[in-house]
Amino acid sequence: MKLKKNLTLKLLKDLIKDDTFKSELINLISATSDTSGIAKIEEKKIFNNLLNVHKKVADDVMVPRGEIVFIDENIKKEKLIKIINKEAHSRMPVVRGDLDNCLGMVHIKDLFKKINLKSFKIQSLMREVLFVPSTTPVFNLLQKMKKKNTHLAMVIDEYSSIAGLVTIEDLVEEIVGEIEDEHDSEEDPLYHVENKKLIMDAAMLVDDFEREFGIQIPENLKEDVGTIGGIIFNIAGRIPKKNEKFKINKRLSFTIFKASTRKVLEVIVHGVKAK
Repeated sequence: MKLKKNLTLKLLKDLIKDDTFKSELINLISATSDTSGIAKIEEKKIFNNLLNVHKKVADDVMVPRGEIVFIDENIKKEKLIKIINKEAHSRMPVVRGDLDNCLGMVHIKDLFKKINLKSFKIQSLMREVLFVPSTTPVFNLLQKMKKKNTHLAMVIDEYSSIAGLVTIEDLVEEIVGEIEDEHDSEEDPLYHVENKKLIMDAAMLVDDFEREFGIQIPENLKEDVGTIGGIIFNIAGRIPKKNEKFKINKRLSFTIFKASTRKVLEVIVHGVKAK
């Protein structure tokens, strides 16, 4: 990863024309980079990655609405402590009723400082959050977040509803993350069979899943959710752990195969067969 960051720094100088933004972005990436040499052989792969990121918008990199962990402005202290203990997020949106009434965000370090005070009120700890259209280009979004000095942005759709969430770490990861090998397929398959188990990317769209496997997921589970991971998160009410199983109906269920601290990554699908 450090090598990739160094390569990225070199190529950013030619790719981005905004000198001020270029300098900020290079400094941001350099903060977590080392000073080792540039491997010329990797430059083409890095450059291709940067070009691909150049085409991406907020909708491509956001955490979907159904997977967002948020807290209500009137949350009880005991419930808030439980959420903090379960989740590994450093920042969480604060809402009034639901996500479409997002008031701001809180940083976990601020909560730790104040949560034991008798006069504790979450409103006093709220920080500003950025609201951006889902069509905002990734580089433009990163620039806006740096300018506003905020690490979290709420993504809104064409109906002005919250569609997802993006952190500044997500954006930098898109720029310096995994580089596709020139021999890789253009698009990774969303599922594969391993040891007779059908393992699927949790980011698979619900509509695509239903179409691919000829099965219908109950409407009440699909509300405000775009992905299979989002459905599972809504059922669990948290980020589930590996090997947890979730029943959708008599035929269909999912077992968590892989999950990060932020979202479900892969699931084992029960009740359907790969085509």
